[in-house]
Amino acid sequence: MGNYCFPHADFNPLPLRQAPDPRYNQGMNGPRITAVIVAAALGLLLATLLVPWSRMFLPTVAAPAVVPPLPVLVTIEDLAGEPWPWPRLDLTLVLRAVSPYRPSPVGLLLPLDAPDALEPVQDDQLGRALASFDFPILPAVAFREAGPGEKLELSPLRHQGSLRRIRSAESFLAPEESLRKTARIAAWKVTPEGDRYVHRLPLVFRQGERAVPSWLLEMYARALGADLAKSEFSGSTLSLRDEQGRELQKIPVDLRGSVPVDWASPDPQPVKMEIRSVVLASEQERIGVTPIHDLSTLTKKPLIVAGTLPEVDPAIDSPWGQKSLVDAVLRTWTRLASGPIPVLHPPRWFILGCILAAAAAGIFVPRKLAVRLVVAAGTALLVFCFGWLAAKFGGYSGALPLALGCAWALLFSSPLLRWLETGRVR
Repeated sequence: MGNYCFPHADFNPLPLRQAPDPRYNQGMNGPRITAVIVAAALGLLLATLLVPWSRMFLPTVAAPAVVPPLPVLVTIEDLAGEPWPWPRLDLTLVLRAVSPYRPSPVGLLLPLDAPDALEPVQDDQLGRALASFDFPILPAVAFREAGPGEKLELSPLRHQGSLRRIRSAESFLAPEESLRKTARIAAWKVTPEGDRYVHRLPLVFRQGERAVPSWLLEMYARALGADLAKSEFSGSTLSLRDEQGRELQKIPVDLRGSVPVDWASPDPQPVKMEIRSVVLASEQERIGVTPIHDLSTLTKKPLIVAGTLPEVDPAIDSPWGQKSLVDAVLRTWTRLASGPIPVLHPPRWFILGCILAAAAAGIFVPRKLAVRLVVAAGTALLVFCFGWLAAKFGGYSGALPLALGCAWALLFSSPLLRWLETGRVR
């Protein structure tokens, strides 16, 4: 036998493959999860900081086919110095002066809860003057609880969905009883925001489990030709319909049932008259003298009688200084007539989901800066296009903050992962 060498017992030319350590995969997934969460947090932070520009570059919601005219404004500036509450005779005279021209609707943006200061019988006269119009509408200041004011049952608005976040109106500082018999009463309450500015006006209130229209909605819907009995409040969208049920306009409202005041628009230019000059113009026409106001401009137009004196209509704060409440009403009216501003915000879960998805997708993007910038820009453009469509057809805002937040998260997730994987963080 030739020389034959047996291998040593410890010799193993092909070592056996060992089972992978499960901690290895955990170690690989840990940096990825961390990078996605941190990148998403950065994107969410950027989107939050850009919230004031939520409506930038977005279209308005479709305007109605037939635009309602801007109301004619009758102010009460020439009653300065008169005792409050003002004599009802002045209001009665102005309503009788304009009644031949059939303005519609007619709204008095005045507190009428106190009786006449001199002759309470004038309340009945004012009530009869209101009865000569087709749609006289008076505001009742709303309170959240049932205690402070008077209980009223307002005309409901058909609705679908929850009303939990809509502003509550359980009791009211209402007009005198003699005025309620001849006019429609609507809820009204304007509240400044945290910065003390008035940024929005209410369209819908909640009374118990019912939705009720505000004074502004009553006025605007009547001027548009809508029938609120056929209209509907569904989710966060108000659908105004005529008597035949045909849709005239869709108005998106925020979670509290309000729409924004468009302070950025130019000052509205309504036909403006003072209360006693209207009475004088009516008398001048009667005796054949050229009137100081052409009262024929009131024909079939909305009419608002409002106080612009500090003791009755306190000035409200706006980004452009102090304004009257009726100025905010006219600005909001103009914006609704020309196409409402998108006011709805996407749900929180949708915002977070989009930013997390963008951060996770950024992990698989090549690490070259030029490639990441192109992909991030494309992602931002895609998200903004979807947001633009949601604003046009659904009234949603926030496209720009969400688009930039997603791009930011996608851009930084891959560099964060590389930084974590290099071992600099233990």
